[in-house]
Amino acid sequence: MMTNQSELEDETMVELADIDSQAASTLVCDFMICARCGIVDRKESRLVVNSDCPACQRPAGVACLYYSDRFHILVDLMKQTYHSSGPVDTIISGPQAQNIGTIIFFCTLREALLNHFLLKLLLAQRVPARVIEKLFDDNKLANQKFNSLFPAVTGNSWKVAVQEASKYDDTNYNEISDLMREAADIRNKFMHEGMGWAATREVATNCINALFCLFSLFVALHNIYVRPHLRENNI
Repeated sequence: MMTNQSELEDETMVELADIDSQAASTLVCDFMICARCGIVDRKESRLVVNSDCPACQRPAGVACLYYSDRFHILVDLMKQTYHSSGPVDTIISGPQAQNIGTIIFFCTLREALLNHFLLKLLLAQRVPARVIEKLFDDNKLANQKFNSLFPAVTGNSWKVAVQEASKYDDTNYNEISDLMREAADIRNKFMHEGMGWAATREVATNCINALFCLFSLFVALHNIYVRPHLRENNI
């Protein structure tokens, strides 16, 4: 069981929008995976080579970050965009580029995390590569992945899975799930209709401050759905 997420959120999420002294990725992407049992967490003991995994009690070898560089880059680009500035139009007051950009990056990260989770689960289930490719080709849109592919490979709807993750971490992930949907609606209206009025500074700030919770949600989903297969496969 991971450290209580509410404690971690107090440390890294709530004030994230105000932190400019270090890269945001160093605060929200530092999850590590045990090479023995497949659990993902942030246990500091993993930084010591061959220390016993707190979950499986076996020497875990060298610590390995769970999320690749592309996730770190996305997070830092999002934070950079949030803090960017430009000339203020004194005639027309409307949506600001940094707010719209922050929300677009948040949605990109949301979909990248979903794709990462689905791929890891399908690989852990030993689904053939050609079948995985077909599943992703048939479910290119985010709503198809959330509403069709996700239930097909996990056996639960997204809503039920979020409830399971909330129980697993003793954290209310319904709030981040709602923000994911709100941000996607704003992004879609801007991308397809040019309507960016809903991309307020408040929503952009919420997206920044929710980054750790977003990663934590997908880590919980990994531990619930992917890890059991890794343990069975003795990975």
